[in-house]
Amino acid sequence: MRLFAAVIICALAIPASAVSESPSGLVVYESAHFKSLEGNLLKDSADRSFAVYLPPSYKKSQKRYPVVYLLHGFMLSYQTWIDDNHFVNVPKVMDRLILSGTAREMIIVMADGANAFGGAFYTNSVTTGNWEDYIAYGLVNYIDAKYRTDARPGRRGIAGHSMGGYGAVKLAMKHPEVFGAVYALSACCLEWDNMWSASAPSWAAAFGMQSMYDYDAARKIVKDGDRKDPTWFIQFMSLGVLATSAAFSPSPSQPPFFVDFPVEKQGDNFMLVAKPQAAWIANLPIPMLGQYRSNLARLRGIGFEIGTQDFNQHLIVQAHDFDEALTRNGIAHEFEVFTGTHTDKLAERIETKALPFFSRILE
Repeated sequence: MRLFAAVIICALAIPASAVSESPSGLVVYESAHFKSLEGNLLKDSADRSFAVYLPPSYKKSQKRYPVVYLLHGFMLSYQTWIDDNHFVNVPKVMDRLILSGTAREMIIVMADGANAFGGAFYTNSVTTGNWEDYIAYGLVNYIDAKYRTDARPGRRGIAGHSMGGYGAVKLAMKHPEVFGAVYALSACCLEWDNMWSASAPSWAAAFGMQSMYDYDAARKIVKDGDRKDPTWFIQFMSLGVLATSAAFSPSPSQPPFFVDFPVEKQGDNFMLVAKPQAAWIANLPIPMLGQYRSNLARLRGIGFEIGTQDFNQHLIVQAHDFDEALTRNGIAHEFEVFTGTHTDKLAERIETKALPFFSRILE
């Protein structure tokens, strides 16, 4: 069965140094081999690391716990949820919420979505590997087999930020038999819009990259650059459209990146190309909504939010469009607009909104 074939469970022995005590809960650092990621054209390893937060009573009881899967954003890693002072320390947040009685005890799985292009967009692709299968089947099966989870869909949630918010929405939409609730924080890529138009300057920057050496140089500029510089956003988006193309419109016959861009250069201009553009649209939640409406109706809860000062103004439009599309289709959901940017309120929103949402929604 696909449910079991999607993963080769190779639980590695966890040395004492791989387990760290938080004030009350426990963080376990894991690594395992996932068959769904084998054979990708980027030659990324199918061995993936991730972290698991176990609540305070886990070692003292035999009960089973609801689980929330957290998906990180583009050019980040699962460690963002623990070690990045600019974002949020989820284990410490969970300890506070449990201690205060604001949230029930839950297992939190901080999944890996990083690849050679900075992010796999949690999508199945011959170029990057089958990341949708890795999360929905491989990782979930691994966690359910090793930890005392309550494996019912109604006791399993998925959430994410930015690229991870997109991934959470799409995975919940396509797999209600796995996930019973979803919460997206500042999600990207909900629909096709002008940030990918043929006139967007990011395409020229993307086409200027001819090798992984060029990609690595551009990535360094983004990592070390000034986000207030207008050219920084163009460079960031060029990396984003390359990674998105690898996920949404892969092309094994077009090395070195193995992508089919949804635009092509004609003279000094870029023009949209119908076939790869259609492949992108087929992966975007708002166009997908009609196809998966019945799946969305099965979810116990849908929540998402956007900041009023997001650095990518297109994401604000997309969030409102998603709210309207769900409303038109009669899908119950929670949508909130908060005062803040793409990241500055992430720690606060995780603590006051996302994790309490799952504590309330999961059975």
